Amino acid sequence: MKNKINVGIIGKNFGYNVIYKSFSKNKNFKITAFCHRSKVAEEIKIQKNLKIYSSWKKLILDKEIQAIVIATPPVLHKKITQFAIKNNKHIFCEKPFTTSYKEASIVCNLIRKKKYLSHMVNYEFGEIDAFLIFKKKFINNIKVNNIYLNWFININKRPKTSWKENHSKGGGAIHNYACHTIYYLESLFGKITSIKTNILMGQKNKTKKINGEFYFANGLSAKLNIQVGSLSKKLYPIHQLKILTRKKTYILETQLNSLSDKFQLISYENNSRKLRKILIKNKKNEDNFRIQTTFNNSKKFSQ
Repeated sequence: MKNKINVGIIGKNFGYNVIYKSFSKNKNFKITAFCHRSKVAEEIKIQKNLKIYSSWKKLILDKEIQAIVIATPPVLHKKITQFAIKNNKHIFCEKPFTTSYKEASIVCNLIRKKKYLSHMVNYEFGEIDAFLIFKKKFINNIKVNNIYLNWFININKRPKTSWKENHSKGGGAIHNYACHTIYYLESLFGKITSIKTNILMGQKNKTKKINGEFYFANGLSAKLNIQVGSLSKKLYPIHQLKILTRKKTYILETQLNSLSDKFQLISYENNSRKLRKILIKNKKNEDNFRIQTTFNNSKKFSQ
């Protein structure tokens, strides 16, 4: 029987709600430790024999642990990854894996010197069923003319201490949202060679807007429209990727009602929307969609 990989998880919220539930399903891993500053064992339902650390350094120094998962705010990612690399731990990290290009470069340069270490950033959208099926069954059989990406997120006030809407802490429209789109656009359409964008900050409602265009090595381009904050009455929350060919239009979209919503894949003939077909339905259930996609990525990581 193949030996399991002992893994320690750093970070409670995403670390438990997604990482723990995903990695527990992967038979190649044995979760042996959990780290968070609070009394994590009293707050979440985890296995009884798990080691609980209040210090991520102590978790990394645990000689029984071979791999770590980093699910902390991005401001800590550089320090944790540097320490993990120094101590020869395989690393699975949440995005964005640092707060800047400079920090990311430092980490990448360090890990290149450790060729025997596995490392991965957990980008989930490319592992969503609708994306996988579109890539496998359609992308090689169509000639793409135009690509449009619309992502409108209606966000009520977050606590001021939250990093998720703070660019300097690794959040905001670019770090927390646009990086996902760059990843899955390259996965579907090839390498992006340049990006032209305008970033606007609304004065009254503080809505952040990113408008622009991505240019691919194969000559394609994609128009981008991301809006995060208090949306105008004309807009409703949606995450939509629209792919136009000469005869048909394909749409990957979700209405963003909850984290259990799945993307659906739709197609229609350009000369008649009445011939609209739902190729992949939005199968609703109570599970956070990120659990299955992170499980898929955990399998790649363990390999």
